[in-house]
Amino acid sequence: MNAPIGSPSVDPELDRRIMAAALRIGRHNLGRTWPNPAVGAILVQPEGAGPRIVGRGWTAKGGRPHAEVRALAQAGAEARGATAYVTLEPCSHHGKTPPCAEALIAAGVSRVVIAMVDPDPRVAGRGVALLEAAGIEVTAGVLEAEARLAHGGHISRVTRGRPWALLKLAVSADGMIGRREGERMLITGKATYDRVQGIRAESDAILVGIGTVEVDDPRLTVRQPGADEMDPVRVVVDTEARLPLATNLVRTARDIPLWIVAGEGADAARVAALEEAGVRVIRVREGTGGLDMSAVFQALGAAGLTRVLVEGGSRIAASLVTNDLADEVILFRASVVVGPGGVRALDGNALSAIERSPRYRLVEESQVGEDQMRRYLRATT
Repeated sequence: MNAPIGSPSVDPELDRRIMAAALRIGRHNLGRTWPNPAVGAILVQPEGAGPRIVGRGWTAKGGRPHAEVRALAQAGAEARGATAYVTLEPCSHHGKTPPCAEALIAAGVSRVVIAMVDPDPRVAGRGVALLEAAGIEVTAGVLEAEARLAHGGHISRVTRGRPWALLKLAVSADGMIGRREGERMLITGKATYDRVQGIRAESDAILVGIGTVEVDDPRLTVRQPGADEMDPVRVVVDTEARLPLATNLVRTARDIPLWIVAGEGADAARVAALEEAGVRVIRVREGTGGLDMSAVFQALGAAGLTRVLVEGGSRIAASLVTNDLADEVILFRASVVVGPGGVRALDGNALSAIERSPRYRLVEESQVGEDQMRRYLRATT
């Protein structure tokens, strides 16, 4: 699969630089390509004074056309003899579009550099085999660790049947997310607010519990200039399907997708009323004290979601952590102190379940305005 290390056609440092660029452009439609992964592709002609980029592409909204097809279209005849850099193995199966591996072969590329092999059983090395059978040199594993993180949602869905779960927590200096009496309270500052909007824009869906809706009546949209058509699916975990029809979420359900995950025993009349208002209702089994969160995420994966941002509240956050469902945690900590009347971020549990747990590793730490941001990944990710 890999070219010999001494091959004159291989410049490892150039491969890494261009693959890094492909990973960056692959994020352009992140959150809007599901159920397909957000892939980046760059075509480079090695001729002349130095390497020259002749085509760039990233997966289109809705998942089609694929990144390779868009890069080939931009390159045109200059694709012949070029090297293609792709962040995920080109597909080899016939779905709603022809295989990208065949498109690369037909275009006459001479070499394909792949960040990682696609774990999707419909591909899983078959794309590489097609390319090599056509006489195309293939190099795989360039910036693989970075690609596995970038494609974490796709990998999670095809290997575990559920989307990547990113838990966002905004907590006070004493580890609270608000006051117990249920009044809305802003913990973190404007810079954190802006950062969260960017995270929302790159998520397939935002998930909250019915308690958060009852307190905040949120819209769960991306509130940034130029953020039209960037709104993710809104998901409410609502065991009894009691979400009021007058909420902001339901009133906008025909414009921005709204899904309710309810228990199998939810009242049929309430479910029907929500569906009539344009809400998609997904039923899952109930666990002790509410819905089985593993079943919730399996159902969301079956519906096509690959990346879900979880924003609240404390019971859902605790459930994700205790059931080992949180693949990534972004913790924003403010200097404000809530005091003894506050609600703990993890439903009565200390944040040490994340901060001092061997299940999570700290991968990033920075200052966001007046707040401190820490990002954790599951140790097995």
